[in-house]
Amino acid sequence: MSAFKNLNIVKNELKRQGKQLENKVMTEIEIAGRLTEMDAKIAAPKDFGNLTASIHYERTKAGMGARITANVFYAPYQEFGTGGSVSIPNGWEKVAAPFKKGGNKINIPAYPFLIPSAIKNYERMIQRLKLTKK
Repeated sequence: MSAFKNLNIVKNELKRQGKQLENKVMTEIEIAGRLTEMDAKIAAPKDFGNLTASIHYERTKAGMGARITANVFYAPYQEFGTGGSVSIPNGWEKVAAPFKKGGNKINIPAYPFLIPSAIKNYERMIQRLKLTKK
């Protein structure tokens, strides 16, 4: 009988630790998302401020995900460039594909602001989570 009692204690402890870990991960995702939003706003090219003002963080997947968007039509062209000046970081081809159009005669260089911010804050989040694990 006491073996079952001990098993229930272990199960409850695992459940408690799992919830703590889940909360820690959700907090780290929130931090990374908000820092990415802030860094992207700082790094975004400035003219009238519309691009910067359009950058927003959104919590997704019940807190287990984040989305940072730039909601002006020219944001991807600033991020990736145009014409022969298109620059797509490895691993981001699917994101950039809808904006990469052939035949564009205007060559505007890329001014990446969102992807570098996302990569930097994702890597920092992973490092913080690794430290938590120890």
